Amino acid sequence: MSGDAAAIGLLAGLDPEIAASLLEQAQRRILQADEVIFTEGSPAQAVHVLVSGAARLVQTTFDGARVIIKHVIPGEIFGSPALLNGTYPVDAVSVTDSVELQWPSQLIRDVVTRHPPIALNVIRDLEARLREMESRLRDLSNEPVEQRLARTILRLVDKFGVHGPEGVEIPFPVSRQDLADLIGCTLHTVSRTLQAWEAQRQIRRRRRRLVVADVDAVAKILETPLPSKQK
Repeated sequence: MSGDAAAIGLLAGLDPEIAASLLEQAQRRILQADEVIFTEGSPAQAVHVLVSGAARLVQTTFDGARVIIKHVIPGEIFGSPALLNGTYPVDAVSVTDSVELQWPSQLIRDVVTRHPPIALNVIRDLEARLREMESRLRDLSNEPVEQRLARTILRLVDKFGVHGPEGVEIPFPVSRQDLADLIGCTLHTVSRTLQAWEAQRQIRRRRRRLVVADVDAVAKILETPLPSKQK
């Protein structure tokens, strides 16, 4: 199996021959947009790495509400509970046509015992994910809706943004409901805020895609003191 080990976080720092061997042992899966990769609560039987495209990790609360935990970018590890014989804590769904690699959990556990850099790579990924969740919790606790929404859009721009003639485009569909699920807010409030930003030409919606026409203007929202915190 061909692949660029340097771009895959799980294989960082490994001897090139070992990395190439692991790439050969990986199962390559071509995903269609909106295809389920694994489901919340199911046995975690494989460790996954996205090669191309984008994926979304989603949890469903007891009352049926959807929470988007994060978007996965190429090179990122996901499904790491497989290392502990656990269950997947989220649904993983491809956002666009994508390609992923997956390794059986037992294979990766065996490799970890022989090649500690893989364990360190998993720990680094978990640490980064923890920091991201801490940051989001801080946002939810302290920031008004406008700032939470602006920060979330800027994170998407930073991770996925593609520069074009009309601004920076997120290269996969991001609905208003998706944004509401990311920031823990109502669809009505997100829609009202986005409409105001569209009227100010800060963002655009094209073909179900979000285009940030003025990144600096959206960033300035983070610096604007607001009188009260919306729910």
